[in-house]
Amino acid sequence: MSEMPRTEEEWFMAGVVFGWQTPMCTAEAPAPLADNYLEAYFRGVQAGGEARLAAADEGVETPSEMPEIGPTPGGSVPLEEALSGQREILEELFHQHMPHVDVPEYEPWYPPLGGMIQQPVP
Repeated sequence: MSEMPRTEEEWFMAGVVFGWQTPMCTAEAPAPLADNYLEAYFRGVQAGGEARLAAADEGVETPSEMPEIGPTPGGSVPLEEALSGQREILEELFHQHMPHVDVPEYEPWYPPLGGMIQQPVP
């Protein structure tokens, strides 16, 4: 769909596509719409999201809309999988802990009384 939907059915289908691609999202209106078009769009988002989750629950492999990295010797790799592998490598490289400094237990300190010279207060 390259141009803006014009009918309720087209807005419903636009919602289905969005809901299928992002089933666990909170949908927002893609444009200022009349109530009937907005309602059709949100019904489509809900229907598309429920269909995607139902397909995942049944174990049906759903086509990914995400780009893939490839070809590689093992075949194409989903972008998210490739990025997570790189994040793990970089985490090991850049992960640092704050230096640990042992602080002795707090012991109250009082000035010694024996060697103090008592002088009258002027």
